[in-house]
Amino acid sequence: MNLKEIILKFYKKLIFNFKKKINLDLKKIDLILLNELFNYFGTDKGTAVKNPYNKDINTSEKILIGHGYAKFYESYFHPFKDKEIRLLEIGTWKGASVASFYHYFKKGIIFCIDRNYKFQFYSKRVNFFYCDTRNNKDIIKFENFLTNKNSKFFDIIIDDGSHIYSDILSNFQRFFKKINSGGLYVIEDFNHYKYYPHLDDSSNDSLDIDVLLKLLKNKKNFESHNLSKDFQNFCFNNIEEIIIEKGLQIDSYIAFIKKK
Repeated sequence: MNLKEIILKFYKKLIFNFKKKINLDLKKIDLILLNELFNYFGTDKGTAVKNPYNKDINTSEKILIGHGYAKFYESYFHPFKDKEIRLLEIGTWKGASVASFYHYFKKGIIFCIDRNYKFQFYSKRVNFFYCDTRNNKDIIKFENFLTNKNSKFFDIIIDDGSHIYSDILSNFQRFFKKINSGGLYVIEDFNHYKYYPHLDDSSNDSLDIDVLLKLLKNKKNFESHNLSKDFQNFCFNNIEEIIIEKGLQIDSYIAFIKKK
């Protein structure tokens, strides 16, 4: 990181720390279903979301169709709903999905990481931490942060990060070991790299992620630049189930990996 990047990061962090945030602890919402919450806060995990990327004042309010992941989340997350769980989301942007999960898991402690300072919420039950998962120094700082919070393990981890091929797999190898027994590791949009070339940093001999998941499910070793043989064997011994679901859009794929 050069001096200009360091100064820019420091400036963004300073602005983030002083910027007023929405206090979720004071925000009362009657919505119960996750899809309602997703749509209310504006995350594309739901079925209808305002376009968050369009800056044109005439079209920014247009309702788009989201990925429609809520029905899957409702199904797999329901057993955790009223428990004092710990949830980690990798990739939060402004925090719409975190706010949704905050209201869904009313006793849950939520951790969230992102490599930008756009997160706009605050709560005693929400812990935002700046972290670029490609940066080892950031990872070490985050590990120390978790130790100080007595939260080294999670019941649910959701990877909704960069969607870059290698990032998805390196995050899986790094964070799946942090799942408690019976917990879930979720990978959103794991096929995005097939539809958007800038996300595809795989090599010619790389296996597609859906193929990797199938091999792990069937306990078959494979050659991979991203997932070590030791980790593959760890998965064989610790994965109870892998389920792939298809959402509403052509690129809407989500995987639920349950730990034994």
